[in-house]
Amino acid sequence: MAQMSDLFVGWFAEHWLLIVPIAVVLLLWSGLTALAKRYVFHILHMQSEVNRRVMGSDRAERVLRTGQAAVATVLDSHDTGMRVEFIYVMVRLKLRVQPEGGLPAYETELDAPISPVKLADFAPGRSVKLRFDPVSREIAIDQPMR
Repeated sequence: MAQMSDLFVGWFAEHWLLIVPIAVVLLLWSGLTALAKRYVFHILHMQSEVNRRVMGSDRAERVLRTGQAAVATVLDSHDTGMRVEFIYVMVRLKLRVQPEGGLPAYETELDAPISPVKLADFAPGRSVKLRFDPVSREIAIDQPMR
């Protein structure tokens, strides 16, 4: 044990000038690591915001909360080629919306992220429950898509 401490003291006496550069390198390394982590978390947050916008989550949540009930018939559906979270198929649906309460029917299109398991529920000719805003005619699907 005494030999080991003698070796350390000998090394320290010879190389004491290296302590400051080593400390600077370690501080820079830890600072850059912290910045890199912050950057990665920022990128992940931005990606989740992009996913929410692509999926129309904000608009859909508002329409689901405040909209009126309706039933729509799927006139056409096709894959847009986009995927959300590597799982959900972004499908463009052409719908004929029949609002409850005697309002006139209308046609609209909606891009919706749908689980591959639920794709058959959104095939042409199928009925879909949804909610709509009578003023803006925005719609949101009110049945499981995942």
